[in-house]
Amino acid sequence: MKVYKVSSWLKLLAWFVLTALFVKMLAMVRPDERLTSDRFAGRGRNVVVIRNVPPAPAMPAKPKIDALVEDLTVVRQVLHENANRSWSFDEQCAPYPRLEDLNIQSEYYQLSVGGNVSYFLYSAFYERRLSVDRPPSVVLLGMISSFHGPFEPAYCQVWYENNSRPELLEMVQQDMSWYEDWGLAPGQVYPALFTCPIVGGPRRHRVPQLVSLVFGDRCARASNALYVYYRAPERRRSLRFGVCVKDLQFPDEDMSERFVEWLEMVRLLGAERVTAFYLGGNTLHPNTIRTLRHYERHDGLLELRPFRLLEGVSKPAIHVSLNKRLNEVLMYNDCLYRNMYEFDYLAVMDVDELIMPLGELRNWTALVERLEQNPNGDSNEPTQAGSRSPCSFCFRNVYYSRELKQDETPPSAFYMLRHVERVAQHLDANSAVKCLHATAYVTALHNHFPLGWRGADYPRDVPVALGQMQHYREPDDPMQLKEPPPVRDDNIWRFKEQLINNSLAVQRQLGWSLP
Repeated sequence: MKVYKVSSWLKLLAWFVLTALFVKMLAMVRPDERLTSDRFAGRGRNVVVIRNVPPAPAMPAKPKIDALVEDLTVVRQVLHENANRSWSFDEQCAPYPRLEDLNIQSEYYQLSVGGNVSYFLYSAFYERRLSVDRPPSVVLLGMISSFHGPFEPAYCQVWYENNSRPELLEMVQQDMSWYEDWGLAPGQVYPALFTCPIVGGPRRHRVPQLVSLVFGDRCARASNALYVYYRAPERRRSLRFGVCVKDLQFPDEDMSERFVEWLEMVRLLGAERVTAFYLGGNTLHPNTIRTLRHYERHDGLLELRPFRLLEGVSKPAIHVSLNKRLNEVLMYNDCLYRNMYEFDYLAVMDVDELIMPLGELRNWTALVERLEQNPNGDSNEPTQAGSRSPCSFCFRNVYYSRELKQDETPPSAFYMLRHVERVAQHLDANSAVKCLHATAYVTALHNHFPLGWRGADYPRDVPVALGQMQHYREPDDPMQLKEPPPVRDDNIWRFKEQLINNSLAVQRQLGWSLP
């Protein structure tokens, strides 16, 4: 009898212990994560279902983006840890960079001077794409004060983790990411890429930790040190897509509804991450930044990178519009090199634009697979064996103007779903196109097309029967709103039920009052 009682008490005690452990483990999961994580992993919980619409198809799992650790933060930490080490190429050559020697400008740039040219260095990357026919290299991005030079010879002092001696590499390529015909002005700075191949030696396949750019003398003491960013490629079977967006500036208008609709739409099209740039301060309405932080911290779809516009050499640039466009090119190229190993294609778009597949094509994967099989799109003949892939697929611009009649059937929070009338004619293949860029080949980007590529063919103009770039703004020529007469093009309604469903789910998580 006593044995039975002791055994019963032991079972009861074990039950209480297991219950307490389970409750403790459940409490470790933050409430907001329990509310949001399942919905955005595509498993269908906590979705507001309307009209019996199923949740979006499952997307490949991806980690949430935690608080970003900026490149300069890493540089400061590394230099501080190694401050007492007497590292150098030899006693008289290329000493290890010192934190006090860095000349930080506008929070994120490092200023160095070569001859009469100022170099504002922004970021650096390890380049080892197999499709790009050059040896492993370090590529630096920045802005420079002269378009024509003359430019002094430059060298990369490349440092590896826990290695006391740098490699001294010649900078063999300086590419301007700008054309003179687009505009030059006194006091402006121009986007450029600087390439230092890592040739020979046992370390040519190792990823450097830091790089410094020096001028004239390869042994000079460096006044800059950039963290070399590298994200190792992952083996994958399906195509992956990312989106690059310039700086977001909407200080007075709450763009939350527009952003939710746009982000959920590009997700349906196949985007796994959108990289946008944030200038801080009052450049975004408080409600808008709250919405974007939700997508960044609890969802993983958005990466919001802090940025500062570099205004000019010694004073704010006079030509504000030109200066902004110059800075945008730097943003696009930083987005390219930061994501080139993670995604197969990058779309460069603004938040009032959509690269839209047409006909039976409902996402970017199906669209690209069709174009890769038959790039011309106007015949059943497959791509000829031995032909090179295009570096980019570019889509013609067509305007959906707010001046045209709206369809008020969708809820008022859905701007794109309501604006389904457009101008009758697309712009030509050289005007305001937007592209899906193949990260295997593209080496430099502009807002509208690739500026450089290696190992691939020229960009391909996509037939409008297969896809178009839907631009939700007013046309530059107002006559397009009248002649030829506008047409209804509601291809976006193929996604209407799902887009409304997913967007309302996000709105509820944000605590919005919904009808």
